[in-house]
Amino acid sequence: MKVDSSVKHLAHDLNNIFTRILNSIDLLKRKVANIDTVLPLLNNIESGTYLASEMIDDTFGNASKKITQRKINLNSIIADIVRSYTLQQKDKIDFCLSLDKNLNMVVGKYSDFYRVILNLVTNSIEAIDGKGSIKIRTCNLDNDDKIQIIINDNGRGIEEQFLSQVFNEDYSTKNKNKISGVGLSIVKEIIEHYDGIISVLSEVSKGSEFIVTLNSAPILHDMPVLSGKTILIAEDEDILRELLSELLQSYDYTILTASNGIEVLDLLKVRTPDLLIIDRKMPEMDGIICLQEIEQAGYILPIIFASGSPSEFDETLSDNLVSKIINKPYNFEELLSLVKELIG
Repeated sequence: MKVDSSVKHLAHDLNNIFTRILNSIDLLKRKVANIDTVLPLLNNIESGTYLASEMIDDTFGNASKKITQRKINLNSIIADIVRSYTLQQKDKIDFCLSLDKNLNMVVGKYSDFYRVILNLVTNSIEAIDGKGSIKIRTCNLDNDDKIQIIINDNGRGIEEQFLSQVFNEDYSTKNKNKISGVGLSIVKEIIEHYDGIISVLSEVSKGSEFIVTLNSAPILHDMPVLSGKTILIAEDEDILRELLSELLQSYDYTILTASNGIEVLDLLKVRTPDLLIIDRKMPEMDGIICLQEIEQAGYILPIIFASGSPSEFDETLSDNLVSKIINKPYNFEELLSLVKELIG
Protein backbone atom coordinates (compact mmCIF):
# COMPACT_ATOMS: atom_id res chain seq x y z
CA MET A 1 0.00 0.00 0.00
CA LYS A 2 1.42 3.37 -1.05
CA VAL A 3 1.35 5.87 1.78
CA ASP A 4 1.14 9.59 0.93
CA SER A 5 3.12 12.23 2.78
CA SER A 6 0.15 13.49 4.83
CA VAL A 7 -0.36 10.01 6.30
CA LYS A 8 3.35 9.72 7.08
CA HIS A 9 3.23 13.07 8.89
CA LEU A 10 0.15 11.93 10.82
CA ALA A 11 1.89 8.69 11.85
CA HIS A 12 4.96 10.67 12.94
CA ASP A 13 2.88 13.12 14.99
CA LEU A 14 0.94 10.30 16.65
CA ASN A 15 4.16 8.49 17.54
CA ASN A 16 5.46 11.70 19.11
CA ILE A 17 2.30 11.84 21.23
CA PHE A 18 2.71 8.19 22.18
CA THR A 19 6.33 8.81 23.19
CA ARG A 20 5.20 11.67 25.44
CA ILE A 21 2.66 9.36 27.07
CA LEU A 22 5.23 6.61 27.68
CA ASN A 23 7.84 8.98 29.09
CA SER A 24 5.21 10.61 31.31
CA ILE A 25 4.38 7.15 32.64
CA ASP A 26 8.07 6.53 33.37
CA LEU A 27 8.30 9.83 35.23
CA LEU A 28 5.14 9.09 37.23
CA LYS A 29 6.54 5.70 38.25
CA ARG A 30 9.56 7.50 39.71
CA LYS A 31 7.65 10.32 41.40
CA VAL A 32 4.35 8.95 42.69
CA ALA A 33 4.26 7.75 46.29
CA ASN A 34 2.55 4.39 46.85
CA ILE A 35 3.03 3.57 43.17
CA ASP A 36 1.46 0.13 43.59
CA THR A 37 -1.96 1.74 43.96
CA VAL A 38 -1.83 3.26 40.46
CA LEU A 39 0.57 0.88 38.70
CA PRO A 40 -2.22 -1.24 37.13
CA LEU A 41 -3.67 1.89 35.53
CA LEU A 42 -0.26 3.03 34.28
CA ASN A 43 0.40 -0.43 32.85
CA ASN A 44 -2.96 -0.30 31.10
CA ILE A 45 -2.15 3.09 29.52
CA GLU A 46 1.30 1.86 28.51
CA SER A 47 -0.11 -1.30 26.94
CA GLY A 48 -2.76 0.57 24.97
CA THR A 49 -0.18 3.06 23.73
CA TYR A 50 2.12 0.38 22.35
CA LEU A 51 -0.73 -1.53 20.72
CA ALA A 52 -2.15 1.61 19.09
CA SER A 53 1.27 2.53 17.72
CA GLU A 54 1.84 -0.89 16.22
CA MET A 55 -1.63 -0.86 14.68
CA ILE A 56 -0.63 2.36 12.90
CA ASP A 57 2.63 0.77 11.73
CA ASP A 58 0.83 -2.33 10.48
CA THR A 59 -1.80 -0.26 8.66
CA PHE A 60 0.33 2.45 7.07
CA GLY A 61 3.89 1.53 7.42
CA ASN A 62 6.73 0.19 5.48
CA ALA A 63 7.99 -0.63 8.95
CA SER A 64 10.99 -2.88 9.14
CA LYS A 65 10.63 -5.47 11.88
CA LYS A 66 14.26 -4.97 12.77
CA ILE A 67 13.72 -1.29 13.52
CA THR A 68 10.25 -1.51 15.09
CA GLN A 69 11.33 -4.10 17.64
CA ARG A 70 11.66 -2.67 21.12
CA LYS A 71 12.65 -3.72 24.62
CA ILE A 72 9.60 -4.95 26.51
CA ASN A 73 8.86 -5.69 30.15
CA LEU A 74 6.63 -8.76 30.03
CA ASN A 75 5.52 -8.27 33.64
CA SER A 76 3.55 -5.18 32.62
CA ILE A 77 1.78 -7.12 29.84
CA ILE A 78 0.90 -9.95 32.22
CA ALA A 79 -0.37 -7.54 34.86
CA ASP A 80 -2.49 -5.67 32.31
CA ILE A 81 -4.09 -8.81 30.87
CA VAL A 82 -4.72 -10.35 34.28
CA ARG A 83 -6.30 -7.11 35.53
CA SER A 84 -8.71 -7.14 32.58
CA TYR A 85 -9.65 -10.76 33.16
CA THR A 86 -9.93 -10.26 36.91
CA LEU A 87 -12.73 -7.76 36.30
CA GLN A 88 -14.50 -10.21 33.96
CA GLN A 89 -13.85 -13.45 35.84
CA LYS A 90 -13.80 -12.35 39.50
CA ASP A 91 -16.45 -14.91 40.49
CA LYS A 92 -14.77 -17.76 38.60
CA ILE A 93 -10.97 -17.41 38.48
CA ASP A 94 -8.53 -16.69 41.27
CA PHE A 95 -5.30 -15.31 39.79
CA CYS A 96 -2.03 -15.65 41.70
CA LEU A 97 0.96 -13.72 40.32
CA SER A 98 4.59 -14.21 41.25
CA LEU A 99 6.44 -11.79 38.97
CA ASP A 100 10.18 -11.25 39.31
CA LYS A 101 10.65 -7.51 39.94
CA ASN A 102 14.06 -7.73 38.27
CA LEU A 103 12.82 -9.63 35.23
CA ASN A 104 15.02 -8.98 32.21
CA MET A 105 13.35 -7.43 29.19
CA VAL A 106 12.81 -9.13 25.84
CA VAL A 107 13.18 -7.63 22.37
CA GLY A 108 10.41 -7.73 19.80
CA LYS A 109 7.01 -6.34 18.86
CA TYR A 110 4.79 -5.51 21.80
CA SER A 111 1.72 -6.89 20.02
CA ASP A 112 3.42 -10.27 19.47
CA PHE A 113 4.11 -10.82 23.15
CA TYR A 114 0.72 -9.42 24.14
CA ARG A 115 -0.90 -11.97 21.83
CA VAL A 116 1.16 -14.83 23.27
CA ILE A 117 0.24 -14.08 26.88
CA LEU A 118 -3.39 -13.26 26.08
CA ASN A 119 -3.87 -16.57 24.27
CA LEU A 120 -2.20 -18.60 27.02
CA VAL A 121 -4.23 -16.96 29.77
CA THR A 122 -7.44 -17.32 27.74
CA ASN A 123 -6.64 -21.00 27.14
CA SER A 124 -6.17 -21.57 30.88
CA ILE A 125 -9.45 -19.84 31.73
CA GLU A 126 -11.37 -21.90 29.19
CA ALA A 127 -9.83 -25.13 30.49
CA ILE A 128 -11.44 -24.54 33.91
CA ASP A 129 -14.94 -25.83 34.59
CA GLY A 130 -16.64 -23.81 37.31
CA LYS A 131 -14.32 -22.07 39.74
CA GLY A 132 -10.56 -22.44 39.59
CA SER A 133 -7.17 -20.81 39.88
CA ILE A 134 -4.42 -19.69 37.55
CA LYS A 135 -0.88 -19.10 38.75
CA ILE A 136 1.56 -17.07 36.67
CA ARG A 137 5.25 -16.85 37.50
CA THR A 138 8.13 -15.06 35.76
CA CYS A 139 11.82 -15.47 36.44
CA ASN A 140 15.30 -15.00 35.03
CA LEU A 141 17.16 -18.23 34.41
CA ASP A 142 20.50 -18.81 36.11
CA ASN A 143 22.59 -17.89 33.08
CA ASP A 144 20.70 -14.55 32.96
CA ASP A 145 20.33 -14.51 29.18
CA LYS A 146 16.89 -16.14 29.18
CA ILE A 147 13.61 -15.65 31.00
CA GLN A 148 10.69 -17.94 31.72
CA ILE A 149 6.95 -17.44 31.98
CA ILE A 150 5.07 -20.28 33.66
CA ILE A 151 1.27 -20.36 33.50
CA ASN A 152 -0.41 -23.03 35.59
CA ASP A 153 -4.14 -23.80 35.85
CA ASN A 154 -6.15 -26.39 37.75
CA GLY A 155 -8.49 -27.09 34.84
CA ARG A 156 -9.54 -30.32 33.22
CA GLY A 157 -6.06 -31.17 31.96
CA ILE A 158 -4.95 -32.91 28.77
CA GLU A 159 -4.66 -36.64 28.21
CA GLU A 160 -1.05 -37.76 27.80
CA GLN A 161 -1.54 -39.11 24.27
CA PHE A 162 -2.71 -35.67 23.12
CA LEU A 163 0.07 -33.56 24.63
CA SER A 164 2.14 -33.66 21.44
CA GLN A 165 -0.83 -32.25 19.48
CA VAL A 166 -1.80 -29.22 21.57
CA PHE A 167 0.02 -26.78 19.29
CA ASN A 168 -1.59 -28.11 16.11
CA GLU A 169 -4.20 -25.89 14.46
CA ASP A 170 -6.89 -28.57 14.57
CA TYR A 171 -6.51 -29.43 18.25
CA SER A 172 -8.52 -27.90 21.08
CA THR A 173 -8.03 -28.09 24.83
CA LYS A 174 -11.63 -26.90 25.18
CA ASN A 175 -14.90 -28.47 24.08
CA LYS A 176 -14.07 -31.37 21.79
CA ASN A 177 -17.00 -30.44 19.56
CA LYS A 178 -15.06 -27.30 18.60
CA ILE A 179 -11.92 -27.00 16.52
CA SER A 180 -10.16 -24.07 18.12
CA GLY A 181 -6.49 -24.83 18.58
CA VAL A 182 -5.46 -21.93 16.35
CA GLY A 183 -4.59 -19.75 19.36
CA LEU A 184 -1.98 -22.17 20.68
CA SER A 185 -0.53 -22.83 17.23
CA ILE A 186 -0.05 -19.08 16.76
CA VAL A 187 1.51 -18.83 20.22
CA LYS A 188 4.08 -21.47 19.26
CA GLU A 189 4.74 -19.78 15.91
CA ILE A 190 5.40 -16.39 17.53
CA ILE A 191 7.62 -17.83 20.26
CA GLU A 192 9.70 -19.77 17.75
CA HIS A 193 10.00 -16.64 15.60
CA TYR A 194 11.90 -15.14 18.55
CA ASP A 195 13.98 -18.33 18.96
CA GLY A 196 12.05 -19.24 22.09
CA ILE A 197 10.63 -22.52 23.32
CA ILE A 198 7.19 -23.45 24.66
CA SER A 199 6.35 -26.70 26.40
CA VAL A 200 3.37 -28.10 28.27
CA LEU A 201 2.89 -30.42 31.24
CA SER A 202 -0.55 -31.73 32.06
CA GLU A 203 -2.50 -34.31 33.98
CA VAL A 204 -6.18 -35.10 33.54
CA SER A 205 -8.39 -33.55 36.22
CA LYS A 206 -5.41 -31.76 37.78
CA GLY A 207 -4.61 -29.07 35.24
CA SER A 208 -1.94 -27.88 32.84
CA GLU A 209 1.25 -25.87 32.94
CA PHE A 210 2.65 -23.97 29.96
CA ILE A 211 6.32 -22.98 30.15
CA VAL A 212 7.68 -20.30 27.81
CA THR A 213 11.42 -19.70 27.58
CA LEU A 214 12.64 -16.58 25.75
CA ASN A 215 15.94 -14.86 25.08
CA SER A 216 16.34 -11.72 27.15
CA ALA A 217 17.65 -8.37 25.94
CA PRO A 218 21.31 -7.56 26.61
CA ILE A 219 21.64 -6.58 30.25
CA LEU A 220 23.11 -3.16 30.94
CA HIS A 221 21.49 -2.31 34.29
CA ASP A 222 24.68 -3.05 36.24
CA MET A 223 26.69 -0.57 34.18
CA PRO A 224 27.40 2.49 36.34
CA VAL A 225 26.39 5.90 35.08
CA LEU A 226 29.48 8.06 34.74
CA SER A 227 28.72 11.44 36.26
CA GLY A 228 29.78 14.45 34.26
CA LYS A 229 28.69 13.05 30.90
CA THR A 230 26.84 15.59 28.76
CA ILE A 231 23.91 14.77 26.48
CA LEU A 232 22.46 17.12 23.87
CA ILE A 233 18.75 16.51 23.22
CA ALA A 234 17.46 17.90 19.92
CA GLU A 235 13.65 17.70 19.97
CA ASP A 236 11.16 20.33 18.84
CA GLU A 237 8.30 19.24 21.11
CA ASP A 238 8.70 21.17 24.34
CA ILE A 239 6.95 18.65 26.57
CA LEU A 240 8.89 15.65 25.27
CA ARG A 241 12.19 17.55 25.47
CA GLU A 242 11.48 18.51 29.09
CA LEU A 243 10.44 14.97 30.01
CA LEU A 244 13.61 13.47 28.57
CA SER A 245 15.73 16.13 30.23
CA GLU A 246 14.26 15.48 33.65
CA LEU A 247 14.51 11.71 33.31
CA LEU A 248 18.15 11.79 32.18
CA GLN A 249 19.10 14.37 34.80
CA SER A 250 17.82 11.93 37.44
CA TYR A 251 20.71 9.68 36.34
CA ASP A 252 23.27 12.48 36.85
CA TYR A 253 23.74 13.37 33.20
CA THR A 254 24.25 17.02 32.28
CA ILE A 255 21.66 18.00 29.69
CA LEU A 256 21.81 20.52 26.86
CA THR A 257 18.74 21.08 24.69
CA ALA A 258 17.92 22.30 21.21
CA SER A 259 14.61 22.65 19.38
CA ASN A 260 15.97 22.40 15.82
CA GLY A 261 19.06 21.58 13.79
CA ILE A 262 20.32 25.16 13.65
CA GLU A 263 20.47 25.32 17.45
CA VAL A 264 22.33 21.98 17.48
CA LEU A 265 25.01 23.31 15.15
CA ASP A 266 25.34 26.52 17.19
CA LEU A 267 25.81 24.51 20.40
CA LEU A 268 28.38 22.22 18.78
CA LYS A 269 30.53 25.27 17.93
CA VAL A 270 30.75 26.03 21.65
CA ARG A 271 30.81 22.57 23.22
CA THR A 272 30.91 18.99 21.98
CA PRO A 273 28.65 16.79 24.13
CA ASP A 274 29.35 13.15 24.87
CA LEU A 275 26.15 12.12 23.08
CA LEU A 276 23.55 13.63 20.76
CA ILE A 277 19.93 12.44 20.75
CA ILE A 278 18.29 13.97 17.70
CA ASP A 279 14.76 13.80 16.32
CA ARG A 280 14.05 13.49 12.61
CA LYS A 281 11.26 16.03 12.25
CA MET A 282 12.13 19.54 13.46
CA PRO A 283 11.38 23.05 12.11
CA GLU A 284 13.91 25.28 10.31
CA MET A 285 16.46 22.45 10.01
CA ASP A 286 15.39 18.85 10.47
CA GLY A 287 17.42 15.98 11.86
CA ILE A 288 18.58 14.54 8.53
CA ILE A 289 19.97 17.84 7.25
CA CYS A 290 21.53 18.56 10.63
CA LEU A 291 23.30 15.19 10.61
CA GLN A 292 24.60 15.86 7.11
CA GLU A 293 26.00 19.21 8.34
CA ILE A 294 27.57 17.50 11.37
CA GLU A 295 29.23 14.95 9.10
CA GLN A 296 30.55 17.62 6.73
CA ALA A 297 31.90 19.68 9.63
CA GLY A 298 33.83 16.66 10.92
CA TYR A 299 32.27 16.42 14.38
CA ILE A 300 32.75 12.98 15.91
CA LEU A 301 30.36 11.90 18.66
CA PRO A 302 27.86 9.10 19.36
CA ILE A 303 24.40 9.86 17.94
CA ILE A 304 21.00 8.33 18.65
CA PHE A 305 18.55 9.07 15.84
CA ALA A 306 14.91 9.16 17.00
CA SER A 307 12.51 8.31 14.22
CA GLY A 308 8.73 8.59 14.13
CA SER A 309 8.73 6.25 11.14
CA PRO A 310 11.43 3.82 9.96
CA SER A 311 11.09 5.10 6.39
CA GLU A 312 12.32 8.53 7.53
CA PHE A 313 15.92 7.42 7.94
CA ASP A 314 18.13 8.54 5.07
CA GLU A 315 20.26 5.60 3.95
CA THR A 316 22.83 8.02 2.50
CA LEU A 317 23.90 8.94 6.03
CA SER A 318 27.08 7.25 7.14
CA ASP A 319 26.67 4.20 9.36
CA ASN A 320 29.63 5.54 11.31
CA LEU A 321 27.74 8.76 12.04
CA VAL A 322 24.50 7.36 13.45
CA SER A 323 25.29 4.98 16.29
CA LYS A 324 21.76 3.83 17.11
CA ILE A 325 18.22 4.29 15.81
CA ILE A 326 15.33 4.34 18.28
CA ASN A 327 11.85 4.18 16.87
CA LYS A 328 9.01 6.16 18.39
CA PRO A 329 7.16 5.49 20.55
CA TYR A 330 9.82 4.41 23.01
CA ASN A 331 9.87 4.31 26.77
CA PHE A 332 12.65 5.77 28.88
CA GLU A 333 14.09 2.37 29.78
CA GLU A 334 14.73 1.68 26.09
CA LEU A 335 16.45 5.02 25.62
CA LEU A 336 18.49 4.73 28.81
CA SER A 337 19.83 1.33 27.78
CA LEU A 338 21.14 2.84 24.52
CA VAL A 339 22.64 5.80 26.38
CA LYS A 340 24.47 3.50 28.78
CA GLU A 341 25.64 1.33 25.92
CA LEU A 342 27.15 4.32 24.09
CA ILE A 343 28.59 6.47 26.88
CA GLY A 344 28.13 4.64 30.18
